[in-house]
Amino acid sequence: MTPEQIQTNKETFIATCREHIKREGLENVLKYLEKGDFYTAPTSTKFHLNEPGGLCLHSLNVFHTALTLAEHVWKPAVQSGVSPFNELPNTESIAICALFHDFCKIGFYHEGERFRKDENGRWYTHLCYNVKDSFPFGHGEKSCFLVERFMRLTPDELLAIRWHMGMFETGEQGSATRFAFYNALEMYPLVAILHSADFLSSNLLEKTTNLEELVVSRK
Repeated sequence: MTPEQIQTNKETFIATCREHIKREGLENVLKYLEKGDFYTAPTSTKFHLNEPGGLCLHSLNVFHTALTLAEHVWKPAVQSGVSPFNELPNTESIAICALFHDFCKIGFYHEGERFRKDENGRWYTHLCYNVKDSFPFGHGEKSCFLVERFMRLTPDELLAIRWHMGMFETGEQGSATRFAFYNALEMYPLVAILHSADFLSSNLLEKTTNLEELVVSRK
């Protein structure tokens, strides 16, 4: 991703927040993001959008995917009476959850260098990312905590952000955690929407970068 693309995504993210989120505290959230690396950080070390600017772009992708699911799956299901839920989608809640769900990754990935030999036997270093978690509070839990420092979240928003990883993190935590995830799904449709949007965006919309191609130096 070029610096120009990163800047464009940043501007799009801020404009999207201000268009869809009217809740008190938004400007404080945006000020907080300016102080950190949200707009320039990757969204993973070696998977989807593991490149500078990936975290912001991923958040935008999840938002647009969530809106599509809400409009074409959630809303019709409620209106036709086949859904177990009665409430219709709330765009502001979708925006908050999708755009802020990965705040736990702010200040999480740190640039480093890794040594390799090229085809001529020369050593070179390429970009890599190392994880340094200064506040190991969990994944979705940490995002909830960070957002709530500036903006009040509703119960469905809290549960959606908390469980956006779904079964991908419950396996190693035991049956009590799995039951909690299932219960959250039964309580609010927003939980399923955010989890699905995150999964689909990560696997269908976002490529993995070969960081070995990002050469820092050769010796």
